Amino acid sequence: MRRGPLFRAVTAIALWAAVLACAGCGAYRAGVSCQAVVEKEELGRGVQVVVVAADARPDITVGQRNPGSAMYGTVVVEPGVADALRRAAGEGLVDKGFSPAAPSESVVRTLTVELATLSYAGTPRLGGITAEARAVLNVTVDNNGEILKKSYDGVTQWKLSGDNVEPDFERLLGQTLSKAVSKMAGDYDLLNFLVKTVLRTRDLG
Repeated sequence: MRRGPLFRAVTAIALWAAVLACAGCGAYRAGVSCQAVVEKEELGRGVQVVVVAADARPDITVGQRNPGSAMYGTVVVEPGVADALRRAAGEGLVDKGFSPAAPSESVVRTLTVELATLSYAGTPRLGGITAEARAVLNVTVDNNGEILKKSYDGVTQWKLSGDNVEPDFERLLGQTLSKAVSKMAGDYDLLNFLVKTVLRTRDLG
């Protein structure tokens, strides 16, 4: 059977529609790394701390890839973000004189870092977009049964010029997460709580 120009045109349109539909349901997967930038000192005096991190976000989506159209899909981060967060938190403690350790009965201090928010929003503006990322960490410190809870955030804004532009998501999100981790690792309320000695009383009754 011979197929004329009309059939080929309809086929081409159908294929292009399928491509657009696929693009709309796809997601850009960003591999995010981060680090704690703090001044080095020996405040921790070698005290051992178990460092735990988790991705506690209710939704893995960071935001829309293109603020002007959902057709381009969403932005998500690779599953390894919790491991990157744990390493960064541990390295920040090392810079402050602490010693990250494996869980054991002899280690009575635990730092738990939860990624509560990691978001991206692109706002169209004349000649380009304003790209903004935000990260929030919820942190719990357990020092021999005494608990301290804190939250830290990081915000980054970039102004990008041009049509249909998008940021380097890995760098934007990593920079934002690094700001939050750096705030945590440089918080002397948290550090002094970690280093102090907490004695647990025994119930003799």
